[in-house]
Amino acid sequence: MARDMKIIIRMTILAGFFASMQIQAAPVDDARLKTLAWLITNQNGDGSWGTNTGLRMVETASAVEALVNAGVSSGDSFNRAVAWLENYQAASIDSLSRQALALYRAGRDVSGLTARLISYANESTNGNKVSWGAYDHFGGSSLDTALAMDALRQTGANYPDTGFGLSYLFNQQNADGGWPYFKSNVGTPASKVIPTAQTVLTLNRYKSNFSVQSFITNGINWLKTQQKSGGGFGEGATGTVLETTLAYRAIVAEAGTNDTAAVNAQNFLIAQQQANGGYASNNPLVATQVLAALPAATLADTDKDGLPDGVETPVLLGTNPSVADSTLLATKGNGQAVVGTTTALALNQAQLNQPYNAALPSITGVTATAWTLTFGKLPDGLSLNGSSGQVTGTPTVAGTFNFIYQASGAGAVGTATSQIAVVSPSTDTIPVPALPTWAIAVLGLLLSGFLHYRPQPNSTQTR
Repeated sequence: MARDMKIIIRMTILAGFFASMQIQAAPVDDARLKTLAWLITNQNGDGSWGTNTGLRMVETASAVEALVNAGVSSGDSFNRAVAWLENYQAASIDSLSRQALALYRAGRDVSGLTARLISYANESTNGNKVSWGAYDHFGGSSLDTALAMDALRQTGANYPDTGFGLSYLFNQQNADGGWPYFKSNVGTPASKVIPTAQTVLTLNRYKSNFSVQSFITNGINWLKTQQKSGGGFGEGATGTVLETTLAYRAIVAEAGTNDTAAVNAQNFLIAQQQANGGYASNNPLVATQVLAALPAATLADTDKDGLPDGVETPVLLGTNPSVADSTLLATKGNGQAVVGTTTALALNQAQLNQPYNAALPSITGVTATAWTLTFGKLPDGLSLNGSSGQVTGTPTVAGTFNFIYQASGAGAVGTATSQIAVVSPSTDTIPVPALPTWAIAVLGLLLSGFLHYRPQPNSTQTR
């Protein structure tokens, strides 16, 4: 009896422990889903994020990294972002490093980008690639060198002068353990959270092959002295979200998520989230950095459209987790691309030889009572009801069908470009064993007899 009681007590304690873990995890999960929803609905029509031309590269690369970290590596939003990144010519070391890393995370070949990144490095008198500055062969800085070396390490690029690059970072560290943005010949610039956090993160990538631990430890110790009472890091009385995300990532990489400073930083980040899911004046870079900082996750996606089920709720995106409808969210143009005008607005996907029913999307400013096709065609087997805007029928040909429709009512008229993709349903089939030759001959005779006695079709019927 005593032994059984001990077992019961232990199980009760364990149950309470796991319950407490779930309670702690819930705010993180909620913050992740809300940030994802905000990020997806604030994407530009061309696939990028942000409105500042100089920052869109960094914000978009950071977004791709954040999406992958949150378990999103497919779907319309992700694919458009990757396509935009692949067609961008990065100039700064910051942008090029982030571009290479983001595309690598997306499964793309980045050997050309990393080769260019190495070619931009500053050389020592003996020709070694030692440091990076803001642009090609600019004076070296702690942050740019750390970003470049981080990208090279994570992408597996061949950087033969790694030891020289690490030595540069070692020499940039201040006596207090932190790193400034760059050192000058006059005085000692103050240590800052962002270059220190990024350098610590980078050195962590190399700790298995190089003696970097003492530099990491000193950097972490300095970072922890910069934490505010509310858990934030950086400038001002409470710190900033951006600086806190980087400090949090650096501390977690070295000390784990249970470290007191990491726990307090995570609580600070969650508390800073706005009601709409964004952060800090709806800055995409801040939101993506928070999303990338949260623990990596694998989220369920029932319809495989790149939108996790958790964000396809009425409270967040309001889409259907059982229908591949992620393209319906691509609504922001920002002067780059307007879905329904310069790019097609895709309706729900149709299955070949299966009944289909979908409503044409409404057009802003038009209370429609009549719909007509003005260009292109619907898939074979489908038709448009001009009074309701419903597309119905059974598609008989697979393919992608683009068309333009007009909606009118109450004196207003509008047009939109749309698209319906018809795909063959993926069904499991039971393999049919091959028939012997004699059986095929018998079936042939039977079929021949059936056709011989079958009434012949008239000239208006199709054989």
